Amino acid sequence: MRISAEWLGEFVALPPLEKLEETLLMAGLGIEEREGERFELEVTSNRGDWLCATGIAREISAMTEARFRTPFPDVDEEGPSIEGRVDVKLENPLDCPRYVARLVEGITIGPSPEWMQKRLLDCGVRPINNVVDVTNYVMLEWGGPLHAFDFDKIKGAVTVRRAESGEKLVTLDENERELSEEILTICDESGPIAIAGLMGGANSEVTDATVNVLLESAHFTPQRVRRNAHLLGFATEASKRFERWTDPNGCKRSADRAAQLLAQLGGGKVAVGVIDRYPSPITEAIVMLRPARCSAVLGIKISTDVQKNLLTRLGFKVSDVDGSLRVVIPTHRRDIEREIDLIEEIARLYGYDRVPTTLHAGANTSAGRPLASRLEDRARSAGLRCGLTELSSYSLSNETVHAQAGADTDSAVKLRNPLSEDYTLLRTSLIPSLLDSLKRNRGRRLRGFELGRIYLSKGAGELADERRVLGIALSDAPPAAHWQKDSTPVDFFALKAIVENVLREFGAPVPFLAPSQHPSFHPGRCASLAFGGAELGIMGEVHPKVAEAFELSHRAYIAQIDFDALVRHISLVRQYAPFSRFPAIERDLALLVPQDLPASSLVDAAWQASGELLESARIFDVYQGANLPEGTKSVALALRFRAAERTLSDGEVGEVLAKIREGQARLGAQLRS
Repeated sequence: MRISAEWLGEFVALPPLEKLEETLLMAGLGIEEREGERFELEVTSNRGDWLCATGIAREISAMTEARFRTPFPDVDEEGPSIEGRVDVKLENPLDCPRYVARLVEGITIGPSPEWMQKRLLDCGVRPINNVVDVTNYVMLEWGGPLHAFDFDKIKGAVTVRRAESGEKLVTLDENERELSEEILTICDESGPIAIAGLMGGANSEVTDATVNVLLESAHFTPQRVRRNAHLLGFATEASKRFERWTDPNGCKRSADRAAQLLAQLGGGKVAVGVIDRYPSPITEAIVMLRPARCSAVLGIKISTDVQKNLLTRLGFKVSDVDGSLRVVIPTHRRDIEREIDLIEEIARLYGYDRVPTTLHAGANTSAGRPLASRLEDRARSAGLRCGLTELSSYSLSNETVHAQAGADTDSAVKLRNPLSEDYTLLRTSLIPSLLDSLKRNRGRRLRGFELGRIYLSKGAGELADERRVLGIALSDAPPAAHWQKDSTPVDFFALKAIVENVLREFGAPVPFLAPSQHPSFHPGRCASLAFGGAELGIMGEVHPKVAEAFELSHRAYIAQIDFDALVRHISLVRQYAPFSRFPAIERDLALLVPQDLPASSLVDAAWQASGELLESARIFDVYQGANLPEGTKSVALALRFRAAERTLSDGEVGEVLAKIREGQARLGAQLRS
């Protein structure tokens, strides 16, 4: 909301600009920018009354105790009567509780005066002509959006109703809008002429040839205007105000003010009378306040008289009722609904800076977050850095889903009185939840992780064994055909790389992978993870039958890691070593090994035999096929040697290589000729 101090000064005596800036901030209005006397203010979503000059001036008056000068429009009705010439029908009073119409005839269209154009520009509004400028000016002055129709283009009665299926309207921005039955419109006998709360139609637009103007000042409910804007995909300055709530009891005042200005600036004559459709008037809300409760919540003693004075300064009507305060809330303050809202208002006006800072009495918890929470955050951070999306699912499941996923149900904790057949037990594994996430996202490539809990029964009368588990799910669905989309293939080794990256983030050693069998995974494409003989988890490609049960048309890969077991193997202290200033020597080994020998065994043998000179060891090729003896495969290792304090010689590296080959020979490996 942009506003100038010059305009605010018309309604309230202002303090110096520096003090005014402080006053606005203490009132709760954020100042995004200030340029001389012009302020750009940040207005919260529950304070629609701040989106106008009088609303901000009223707040300044309350904060500074300066008198708020309320202007009352003085309309000279010199034209013929409006009765019998204008008719308004409300078919949807729940969406439009009030609709006010004023008629001004004999207007001469032209530019608005310089003072009005300046105020509009100060608020970021482009001047157009005197009629349009008046409607914008009154909206910025009083907060209630108005619309001006060319009266001679309206056929018959003005009707507020929902659009009919198939109706269309070309709006003032020259876009044709296709309307649905959910959209509230303003219509005449020919069809829609405006979209309620958003924008008028080109078929009733004010042009240079316009002589007679029908003014609309209405109250549309925030829900309906928000729905209109969402369905049509655009918003306006008017809709932003309706969505935050406009004062229904200010509609006639805004219409009178606009008619007064049109008569003064356009030379028109205001018709006698006003059309005001208000079948169920919205009344002022009443909220009770206990003065003692206010002092208790704020932690400072504020007398009842002071509380009454502060609320009265806001324009509330306050009276004593059996030791409590009965507060009548004006209809422009829809944000005040409960006692705590009144307490907040008292705190704002009393001054947050006057509330003393005190320590809470009683025992305090130790500083810092628990280690378990910090470790979970680290796991989530690691997953996000690997390009994964965090997933979230219910801990409740059912036997059918667990059976389809190949998960254990014998150790499940079953509910005695489940509310739904879908949730009859506590899950024993994250795999069913991950498969369900893949199913729900089967139309696109999913790479996600979930840090959740599983529950294993210990028997009747015993609390379940609750464990934290980290799950990772990858889908091999084809990526979208877009140059920015990742086309990296998803396979077992992609999953293995992500698992190793996550474990490396925790300072855990590289896990030992061993072929394994599990009902959830494809035979021969499943591996268990272990540290020092202790099983850590399982990973692999989803079994085809399981994939079919979950309607997965593409390959999927899942890993499940026992997070509590992982925590016991991690190091929270990172160790650093200086870079060596000496060059490295690299050697490659091509080995012929038994087909069932894990390639990682060759890497482990290299590390065990090399001492401190081996800097890295990795497998860069595995070959199985022609020209190899039956039952064997070829594995190629890349070895890098480096010493921290000297340059290595070929002889030193040769000695270490000989030890490595000896260790690998004991595994059945031999150099490939």
